[in-house]
Order: sequence, then structure tokens, then C-alpha cells
Amino acid sequence: MNNLEKIYSPNSVQDKWYESWNSNGLFSSSPSQKAPYSILMPPPNVTGILHFGHILNNTLQDIYIRWNRLKGNEACWFPGIDHAGIATQTKVEQELKKEGISRRDIGREAFVDRVWEWKEKYGGIIFQQQRTLGVSADWERTLFTMDNSAVAAVREVFIQLFDEGLIYKGKGIINWSPVAQSALSDEEVIFKEVKEHFYTMRYHLEDGSGTLMVGTVRPETIFADVAVAVNPADERYKHLIGTNVIVPLGGQVVPIIADDYADPTFGTGCVKVTPAHDPNDYQIGIRHGLAMPQCINADATLNEICGVFAGLDRFVARRKIVAALEAAELLEKTEDYVHNVGFSERGEEAIEPYLSDQWFVKMKPLTGPALDVVRSGEVKFYPEHWTKTYEHWMGNIRDWCISRQLWWGHRIPVFYAENGQFTAARNEAEARVKLGLPDGENLVQDPDVLDTWFSSWLWPLTTMGWSGEKPGEASAESEALMNYYLPTDLLVTGPDIIFFWVARMIMATKKFRDTVPFKAVYFTSIIRDGRGRKLSKSLGNSPDPLDVIEKYGADAVRFTMIHMAPMGSDVRLDINVETQDIASMELGRNFANKIWNACRFLQMKQDEIGDVTEGVSEFQHTTADKWIRSRYESTVAQASEALNNFRITEYARALYDFVWRDFCDWYVEIVKVQFAANQNAQYRKQLLDNAFGIIKGMLTLIHPVMPFLTEELWHELYDKSSAESIGTTAAPVSNSALIDSDIESKFELTQLLVEAVRRQRNEMNIPPSEKLPITVSAPEPLVEFFQEQKNVLQSLGRSNSVTIGSNVARPQGSVADVVRGIEFYLEVSSAVDMNKERERLQKEYVRLQGAIKGIEKKLSNEGFVKGANPDVVEQERKKLADWTETMEKIDKNLESINN
Repeated sequence: MNNLEKIYSPNSVQDKWYESWNSNGLFSSSPSQKAPYSILMPPPNVTGILHFGHILNNTLQDIYIRWNRLKGNEACWFPGIDHAGIATQTKVEQELKKEGISRRDIGREAFVDRVWEWKEKYGGIIFQQQRTLGVSADWERTLFTMDNSAVAAVREVFIQLFDEGLIYKGKGIINWSPVAQSALSDEEVIFKEVKEHFYTMRYHLEDGSGTLMVGTVRPETIFADVAVAVNPADERYKHLIGTNVIVPLGGQVVPIIADDYADPTFGTGCVKVTPAHDPNDYQIGIRHGLAMPQCINADATLNEICGVFAGLDRFVARRKIVAALEAAELLEKTEDYVHNVGFSERGEEAIEPYLSDQWFVKMKPLTGPALDVVRSGEVKFYPEHWTKTYEHWMGNIRDWCISRQLWWGHRIPVFYAENGQFTAARNEAEARVKLGLPDGENLVQDPDVLDTWFSSWLWPLTTMGWSGEKPGEASAESEALMNYYLPTDLLVTGPDIIFFWVARMIMATKKFRDTVPFKAVYFTSIIRDGRGRKLSKSLGNSPDPLDVIEKYGADAVRFTMIHMAPMGSDVRLDINVETQDIASMELGRNFANKIWNACRFLQMKQDEIGDVTEGVSEFQHTTADKWIRSRYESTVAQASEALNNFRITEYARALYDFVWRDFCDWYVEIVKVQFAANQNAQYRKQLLDNAFGIIKGMLTLIHPVMPFLTEELWHELYDKSSAESIGTTAAPVSNSALIDSDIESKFELTQLLVEAVRRQRNEMNIPPSEKLPITVSAPEPLVEFFQEQKNVLQSLGRSNSVTIGSNVARPQGSVADVVRGIEFYLEVSSAVDMNKERERLQKEYVRLQGAIKGIEKKLSNEGFVKGANPDVVEQERKKLADWTETMEKIDKNLESINN
């Protein structure tokens, strides 16, 4: 057996073991006689790099894949990467800009070739970063959403939905990026709080009898106004419904209409209706059959209907239009106004709500089956409350805009004839047949590409080689994979894409395979800093995870993240903005070191006794031995149950409590006592065998979350060959017959007594080297038990003698305490001057009384609580709690001394 290094160095083992796992095919999976277990990796963008959201998401998935391998299941984690249309196109356009050219200069075909070149060079960097984290995906099954099989699937699905009338071309209000010159999905729009102005304008009644005050933040759109809406229940304007007003500057005469969207409590209660430039106005326009003229161009300049303002950028035009309104005495007032405005995630410009010809999917026909499977529990959400959110969204679903005015992506398979006819087809020849046109008739393919989510919603199928075939018609390999692994067992994702991705995958898999894509969806938490802010490069609170892994080790980062991520709650990391350090990660690193040190100690004890070949008598288990076995079996049951119910933080805390407190702080220390008390080599070997047996199961239980550390220890402690892995052994199964609640309860008394003695010594500043007598007065039924624990109490309580009995008199010069009805006395007179100690405690008590009064006065001041920095207020509250607790301890110690 090799000796473990004195200090655990994660960076020295991570690459070694990952290469070993990968080269020995530990991550590979194929249909077999085993029970299947599969997970779909949410495909990161080809432009992506690792961030802390990935760390949490990937760690959770890896835990379940590794756990199910240990359980003997055929575990397959399907990885992949998304072509990320607009994100990738933006990256390559930036590269071209550095060369002084644009995509239009080189043309579509050459531009797409450049994107492929960029993808081959830079795409997939995140996969290498995931390996650093320990991700055990079946990399041989990696799918890129622009691979040939995925392209075929997307094309077939589009054609089928088009032929069924579920895909159509029409006008709709969409998110428009003036920079990218493309429609955007809602997910590609980031809302930011913006300080602008709210303008109240004068709309004169057509008959000259008065004026209507109408408010807006976008006066540049008045040229496309087609109505003014008021609430039908608003008594102020009921008499005006059906009459007309004149739009200021624009001069068009528009009707006053009644619509519930108008809020009588906001502004003047009158809403200008501009259907082509506002999604809410668009819905009003649909309801009332209004015209939908546009006054803003695709490049965000004003068009010809805006008169002298035509050609101006929308924000430049706004300033000039406001000045013109003031000059014409058509502006009633201007007020400061703070609201949320949508910005393009990539271009970073304010998006434009824009009426445009686009391709849409009719969603309502697809929602029924997708709702049923969630309501019935065939697909379960964790936390469960997301089910209500899902149901609400599905009940109010809108048609999905799937076209994008980009060059990179899945090109829309629609072909147009010169006579205006068009159809969806695999190629021009098929399109001519469908349109009834002769051979040689010129056709033009639609220039747009599909929304990235249109390939992503097929992810459960395309990852398994599906190319769009009907059930039973796919390739033999694809059919075998889908029949075996579908539905997958788990999807781990963020709740922000429950609609963009989760819901659509359920729809698509039900539609094209008549099954669900997954049985369970675990929604991850939001990662925040210690002040509750989301991690963001602009705030400087988003460290590079690779730097953090380099400093603390992958296992430490993995363990810390899940330990701090209870289901449904945000994760808060203590991030130093200046150093980019995350102090929270000390928890995981310290835990890894604790495990390492305990194993190293036992290994050294093993070396001390060497090989014991003579006959070994039956090992007599002490209470401590039985206790640690019971606690181990209880922990296996608790951890397994937590994993089965996706209570991942409970799993981490069960491991932490058992390893740190029960095994390391108590059992290892007791082994030291037992080892020292008995020189018999046979006994010592059995004692260590018992400890190593617990460690072996413990390492296997920890392996899913800390794979590198456990692999290294498993090999070093048990002398395994490099081809073997702890990850392919058997998951521990709790033996309930070995769980003894009576033993656990009794041993807890020993722990409480030792902790109480240590507390007394600490509070009286007695140095560790000073050994003091302890007397325990216990009820008669427990005296024999404590006699057995005498060596433990003496060693761990740092005592030179322990007296145990029933109704024992209190020794002179001792301090007393009571633990669950058991009295104990610590004789301190030889180490402490009782009078001086009493005087010291009394002075400290008075000092704390004054300090607490001052802090209570400060916290009762409403002005301080509301006006001070929240961190300062929280610090003051913590001081109050700490000082109050200290006073209670002093009071207890004084009582003990005085008695």
C-alpha cells in the first residue's frame, strides 16, 4: 500500500483520473440487459464558456449519472452543443469587421464557410472545461445541432408541420434587432431598468370641442397611431367613445375606442394605439380590426410617413419630435419615468417591437398532450410549484415566431415560384412536384433561417440519431436507442427556459414519437453573490470558474455548490469582487482535506502493525464500533432517499455531517484511544479493518459528488489497478438490521458530555495541556455504559481521571453542568483562581450589558434600519445575537462557580 501524501493536492490527480476514465470507456453506454438510465445534457452554445450556472447544472447531472452507474444501471449522458444562430453569427461578423469587411461583402456561401471554420477552431471549448469539472458524459454521442442528421430532422419536421397547416407565414409583432436585422426570441431579449420620460400630449377632438390628454414614452411612433383607447368603465371618457381626435404633428384623424387594456389609474387613462410598434397595441388592433401602418424602418430610422423626421434615428427623432410638440403647444407636460426596456442580448441595442412578415408555428394544437402529461405526473417538475407556471403559460400560449433574418442556421425549406406560389420541400425538384410546376421552372429558397430553439425542441430525438422519420422507420441504431433510452430519466435546467425549451420538447416528442422526452425535470437555483445580486461581469462579481477550480479543486467546487443549493432556493456565494475569490469554496476544500487526513491517519496506523498473519480471535465490537456502523447505515439510507427525491442539498449535508462529525471528529479519535489502550496486533488489525470497511462504503457514497478525491483514495487505500474504478463498483445499500437507535441515543450522551466539558474548558481559558479530573453522576441504568466509555471520556475530555457513579457528591473546587439529566463536574481549582474567574466574568457581563443596550437602541431606530446599508444593519443584528448568547454562557458559568 502506498502512503498518502501529507497534503491533498487535487490538481495532481484530476487530469490523471479523467484520462483514465475516458480511455477505459467508463462513460460509454449502449443498450443492454441492464435497466436504462439517461440524461440529456442541455446543449451549451458553441460560443459558450463555463460559468457558475453550468457548474451547478453539470454537477447535478453528473451526480445522478455516477450514482446510477453505481446502482448497476446502463447510465448514458447524451452531450451536445448548439449552433446558437445569432450568437455565433455575431462572433464571426466581429471577426470580419476586424478585417475591414462584412458578411455582405463576401456573400452568404462564403460567410457560412467562415462560420464553420470558426466553429472547428473555437467551438466546443466548453467541452474541455466540462472535463475539468469531471463531467462523465458519453462524449462519443456528442451531437452538434448542425450535424447532417439534425439538419434532416429539422427539415422533415418543418415540412410535416407545414403540410399539416401548423406552420404558416403571416404578419406578427416580433422582437426586432436593428443591429442584427433579425427577429429575436424572447430569450434573446434582456430587460434593463431605464430612466426615460413620460410625455403627455394634446390630442384635440376633431369637432373642436375639447382636448384629450394622452401619455407615451415613445412620441416618435405617433405617426403610426390609428386610435386612442379608453377603458369602457371610465366615466371620464364614456361620452367620447366613437368620436375622433387629431394626432399631434401627424395630423391623422383617429377614433376613440373602448378597450379593457386601458388602465384608468395609469397616466390620464388614455392610450395611443400603434399596432405596428407595440405588442399590446397589436392585440388591440386585432380585436378592433384596426389598420397597422408602420413609421419605423428595419434599421430603426423613421420612414416616409413621418414627414420632415424621415431618415432620422428613432432616438434622435424623439428629441426633435418633442421639441416640435413644444413649439406647436401640443405637449402638456414631461415627467421622469423609470421602466424596463428590452435590449438585444448580443447587439446590446434596444429592441424594436416590429410588425413583420415571419414564419410561425400554431401552438395551441400542440399544447393539449403536453399539458396532460404534466398534469398526470408522467412528467414531474422539481420543485413542484413550477407546474402551475407551466400550466398558466400553456393556457395563454401564443404562436411561435420561428424565422430569423440570419445566414447561420437551419435554412427554411420553403421554395417560391415566380407566380407567388410557395411550398415546403426537401429540394427544388420536390417543390415543383408539390406546386404542379414543370421541370426547369425557376424557384427561389426562402433566405431566412430557423430560430435556434426549432432545432433544440427536437433534442430528445436528434441526440439519439433521429432524422425526422415516422415511428419505426428510423435507422436500426436510432430506433434501438430511442426504444431503450426514451423517455430519458432526468432533465436539469434553469426555470428561465421552461417555456422556450422544456415545454416545446414535451410538445415535439409527444407529436413525433408519441412519448414524453423525460420523466423528471429539476429546475436549478439562481446563483447570486453574498448581497443577493445575480452574477454578472458588469458587476465584477462573476469569477472564472476555471480559476476557482484551479485554486480549490473540482471536487471542492462541486460539493460546495450542491451543499448551498436547496431545491427552489437561490445559491449565495461569498465573492470578493477585488480578488475574485469565493470564500464559500473553503467549505468544500476543508471537507476534502478532512476526508484525506482521516484516511491518511488510518493508513499510517495500518503501516504500524504491518501484516498480521496469525489467527485472529472474534472481534468484540465496542459501543463506539456499533454506533459508527449504525450511523453509517443511517447515512446511506438518508443520502439515498435524498437523491431519489432530488433533495440534493440534503444528500450533501448527510455526507458532511457523517464524515466530519461522526467519523472524523469522533470515531477516528476513538480509534486512537482504542489503538493506544490495546497493544494486541490482532485486535488492532480488526479495529482498523472495521474502520476501513466504513471508509470504503463512505467513499462510494461520496463518489458521485467528489469523483476525483474518492477515486484517488480508493486506489491508494485498497491497492487497485489503474483500469478499475470506484465508479463501477456497487452503490452502498443500507442494512436496516444494523441501525440501532438505542446505541445511537446512548452514544450521543457521550458526545454531549465531551462537548460540554470542552465548552467549560474553553470558556474558562484552560489550556489543552492541563488535564483535569471529571466526575459523572448518572442514573443507575447508565452507569455501566459510561464505565465502558471511561477511556473515551478521559482522552477526549482531556482528563487525568474520570469518576463515574450514581448520586455522586460534587467535588470541591469544581464547576457543574447538566446534560440531559446527567450531572458532571469539572475540577478546575488547580487551574483557575475561582475568585478571580468570578470577578472576570462579572466584569465581562456588565460590559456586554452596556454594549447590548447600545446596539438595541440603534436597531430600534427606524431611521438607522431604513437608511443604513443593509449589510451594516445585518452585521449589527449578528452582533446582538452573538453578544446575547455570550451573556447567557457567562450567566451559566457564574451560576456554576457560585454553587
